[in-house]
Amino acid sequence: MDTANDFEHLLDIPLRFEAVLPGPVLRVSELLALAEGSVLKTARQAGETLEILAGEALIGFAELADCGPRRGVRMVRFGAESR
Repeated sequence: MDTANDFEHLLDIPLRFEAVLPGPVLRVSELLALAEGSVLKTARQAGETLEILAGEALIGFAELADCGPRRGVRMVRFGAESR
């Protein structure tokens, strides 16, 4: 497979995308109280590197970025090599 067209048949497959960062330890009651838009604090700071997973496979690395009052994830490197 050499070109983007070779992957065309894969473009509609759903794939879970995750940015892995340490989060707090929560009680079950706290976990159940979370809702869409809930914010969890982390000790990570903007600019720190995170592992990015897709379908439970490491696909690259990202940086935690400031996005106003929240944090976002900026992809910086694709591929699992050179941690």
